[in-house]
Amino acid sequence: MQIRRKVVGLVAGVGVAAGTMLATVPAQAQAPDSVQATGSAERGGSGQRVTAPPAPDNERASARITATSPKISPSASYKHVASGGSYTCDYGNLCTPVWDPTVGKWKVFFLYYCNTYSLSYWNGNGAFSNNQTTDTKAYFYNSSGGTIRTSTAPDRNRSIDWDPVWKIKNC
Repeated sequence: MQIRRKVVGLVAGVGVAAGTMLATVPAQAQAPDSVQATGSAERGGSGQRVTAPPAPDNERASARITATSPKISPSASYKHVASGGSYTCDYGNLCTPVWDPTVGKWKVFFLYYCNTYSLSYWNGNGAFSNNQTTDTKAYFYNSSGGTIRTSTAPDRNRSIDWDPVWKIKNC
């Protein structure tokens, strides 16, 4: 009995240590500058100014509310943006706004590092801007791993239904 408690304690300790180390990993992409209410997507310098979509209509949104914020794995930088607000999609990023029902704003993920990202609680209509290096392809996969959409950079402010999208490979 004593040995079992020690093993359980050791496993729990390793889990806490690993979680702490993961929490200290630096952000994967630089967060964009402040949110401003401006017009549609504009290209200037190294970033694209993109306007967030309007909020989902109340009837559809209430049917989808999960009370859980959208998540992505591995983690990526993100920013909440008000409906109709704007954000900068910096060069080298695939930017993906998805509605966050827990705060009533768009949660914009900035996918910079080449990876295959798994999505959780991504529901309803959203958008993406592929501001990666020219000709870089991003792939959107369904639950069985089939490609349902491809985007070649530069490709900005495109609408997408997140319901069938389970993974994104941004390079």
